[in-house]
Amino acid sequence: MSSLCLPDSLTPLLMHVEPLLATADQYQLGESVSVKLSDSGAVEIQIEERQFSLVFNQAEAGIDGYRVLDQWLAPYPTLREMQHKVEQDPSLVVCDLPTDKGCVDIWHHKGEARAVYCHHAGASDPQRAMLLTALALDYPLEDAVTLARAHARGYQESNADGHGEISWPMRRELFPRPLTANHPEVAELGWHSKEVAVAPFAETDVTQLALYPVVDSAEWVERLLKLDVKTTQLRIKKPQDIELEEQIQRITALGNAYHAQVFVNDYWQLAIKHHAYGVHLGQEDLDTADLTAIQQAGLRIGLSTHGYFEILRAAEFSPSYIALGHIYPTTTKDMPSKPQGPNRLALYQKLIGDEFPTVAIGGIDLSRAEKVWRTGVSSVAVVRAVTQADDTKAAIEAFNQLLIRHAAVGGPLDAG
Repeated sequence: MSSLCLPDSLTPLLMHVEPLLATADQYQLGESVSVKLSDSGAVEIQIEERQFSLVFNQAEAGIDGYRVLDQWLAPYPTLREMQHKVEQDPSLVVCDLPTDKGCVDIWHHKGEARAVYCHHAGASDPQRAMLLTALALDYPLEDAVTLARAHARGYQESNADGHGEISWPMRRELFPRPLTANHPEVAELGWHSKEVAVAPFAETDVTQLALYPVVDSAEWVERLLKLDVKTTQLRIKKPQDIELEEQIQRITALGNAYHAQVFVNDYWQLAIKHHAYGVHLGQEDLDTADLTAIQQAGLRIGLSTHGYFEILRAAEFSPSYIALGHIYPTTTKDMPSKPQGPNRLALYQKLIGDEFPTVAIGGIDLSRAEKVWRTGVSSVAVVRAVTQADDTKAAIEAFNQLLIRHAAVGGPLDAG
């Protein structure tokens, strides 16, 4: 069990924290969290063996955790000034920073600052409460900040008459937008972005999505296409593989021959060179890959995500699909995050809705596929469930029989 210990000065937040934790328990979004009060000056959060602190508006506090600045008096610092400060200080979190048209939330990520922006801030106490609740539920900081802003806006909207309920944010319009090169106000705000603005990518054929095997050789791609698999991905982990370019050439030809959607993982230069159908990239590639070249070459693009902020960030670039993962523990790839589970997946799918096709990935086998499919995702990516099956053809047929979209799709509670 995790714990959240609030200073006496933050006792008013209990009226928000406790209902949020109850909702999180209802949706099974994480381990149970115990809440208590203390005479400490800092919030203390413990998750398994990890413990950290958080303080509000104590600029010089020396703590092992986060310093949140969220109450501002004019004259306000500029956004560029605060971006620079957060870049230099991993402990600093900036919330509710006023701008001419709205507010910005900023946090540190691997030596740089990231931010979300919206025109209406919402209510302050609900924002703080969700920030602490999400951190105690072991959401990463970027998701906790994003959820906090969405909840603050949703609370203010639903409690305009004083009779609303505290609920988990789900509607896309409540969530802020990440500040990326594709944001229409990024230059006006003065935010410096590493990404490059890019036009929307070509669409993938959703009717050919459902089962999405990820394999490590052209031989496997050919074997799957002969079994009438319509979408697959070549993922070769070693870029120094002497047969890498030949493999990409082969799968491109195979995709054309079988009228299938064959994606290349990572190697976007070779994918462009050989006119592949599409590429699959990770979040870090948004800063380094030539997205304009990929888009202008007509390639489709799938983007990996691991939570709320990364989903919203991916959406800014209008990809061909958004991958959601990893859902269950997996040994096929070293993952930077914990398994999301089907219940968080259901909320991510609700956030995206029909705007983009979605691919659930990570540790999914036949026994888990139905629960994943019921969340409403467009596709289920599998690796060992196909490549290590005793009978590949039988495994594909079993998945195909299961992954049929019925008229009604379950909501978040159905995933439990």
